[in-house]
Amino acid sequence: MLDASEYLHLAIHASQENNHHAALNYLNQALQHEPNNPAIRYFLAAEHAELGLFERACSGMEEALELDPSMDVARFQLGLVYLQLQRTEEARNAFSTLHSQAQEENLRAFADAYLHLLDEKREDAIELFERGLADCENLALKGDMTRVLASLKNVDQSVGLEADSEAETPIFLGAYRETLETP
Repeated sequence: MLDASEYLHLAIHASQENNHHAALNYLNQALQHEPNNPAIRYFLAAEHAELGLFERACSGMEEALELDPSMDVARFQLGLVYLQLQRTEEARNAFSTLHSQAQEENLRAFADAYLHLLDEKREDAIELFERGLADCENLALKGDMTRVLASLKNVDQSVGLEADSEAETPIFLGAYRETLETP
């Protein structure tokens, strides 16, 4: 019989192979072993986000953060999910908390960039995305933020944040996993 960590690793592998059905099954098996494991709850929420089930993703990420408020990547992706749901005040709160508490400078810069976007300060946001990218070693996160930055630079200045969030295609489960992997 497998343990929760093994199921989690199988879920990550299945998701990378675009086998979402298997990933969900593995994550649910892992939760049966460790229902209060914040990483497993986060990955299940991230898988829901990958599938476009943003309300479920939102609830799951909130649960993961209740169990472990220090999960900076989960808070960042929760902010992105809030934006997808057009819950801008909740996104603002998530990014604000991340900006003040994140351990990594690049996540602080990206969170601050989104706060500037919410305040319709596109040029300041562009500068912050560039600063975060200069310090970012996570290739998946760097790829996502590079795409966001490119969309900001290519979008007409008169277009608001809604167009930016539609152009953005965040990757949830596999994207930033190395910061949350369990031993």
